[in-house]
Amino acid sequence: MKSENKYWEYVEEEIRHYGHRLRRIRALINLPERRVKKGDIGGWVSDSAEISGLAWVYDEAKVYENARITDSAEVSGSALVYGSAWVAGSARVREYAGVSGKARIYGSAQVYGCSEVLDKACIYGSAQVYGFARIYDKAQIYDQARVAGSARVYGLARVGGTAGVYDGAEIFSSARVEMQTHVMTLTSIGSEDATVNLVRTEDGHYLQVGCWEGTAYNLMEEVYRRSGRYEKWLRDETVKQQWIEEYQALEMLAMKRVTAWEKARGAENRGQVGG
Repeated sequence: MKSENKYWEYVEEEIRHYGHRLRRIRALINLPERRVKKGDIGGWVSDSAEISGLAWVYDEAKVYENARITDSAEVSGSALVYGSAWVAGSARVREYAGVSGKARIYGSAQVYGCSEVLDKACIYGSAQVYGFARIYDKAQIYDQARVAGSARVYGLARVGGTAGVYDGAEIFSSARVEMQTHVMTLTSIGSEDATVNLVRTEDGHYLQVGCWEGTAYNLMEEVYRRSGRYEKWLRDETVKQQWIEEYQALEMLAMKRVTAWEKARGAENRGQVGG
């Protein structure tokens, strides 16, 4: 047992979870901040995990391998925290969420629902990750940002400020999303009924339409290339024209958003130079 303070102990009840021996914990003192009284039974913890500070594990939650729950953090419900993950500050991991790898959850961040945070991803500030969202690689979610639904954030992407990323959105690479207008997600577009993600990056943007990735500047070039090559485009001239018009409308909408981003970026740069 790794613990700075001897405020909990193991009880005899134990289980095997994917080959790991986990035991129930029991409070040795009152923890009013955690709503825990002396003698209350907590969740499941392995010998190698750390529960310290005034942190607590509740319900059927499981903390194992080299995971650390410290400070005033809480893990509850049926959540899993394992690997070398660290949950600190007043962060909350609950319901069916999973945190693993070298992920860090701290500040007053919350991870819940059936969401997953793994690899070296960090969730901090007052950010919330929930639904079936997945955050991985070295992605960061911070400030008051929300990531939910089936959204994925990965690579070196950062989502902060008051931004919200939902549903089928994919934020990756060097994306920098700090406002709701920094990402645009549309569904059922064009020949493949594709999901569209237009995302602001550190120095530009990317446009993802189904499995194709590019920018707003070369979207129509790809559309015209496909329209003269693929069989599904050649079957019906009326349907073909409808698809082209949908992509043209998408291009117009995307360019308006990209132009606004570039103007804002230019103003920010001028402000930095002036300062």
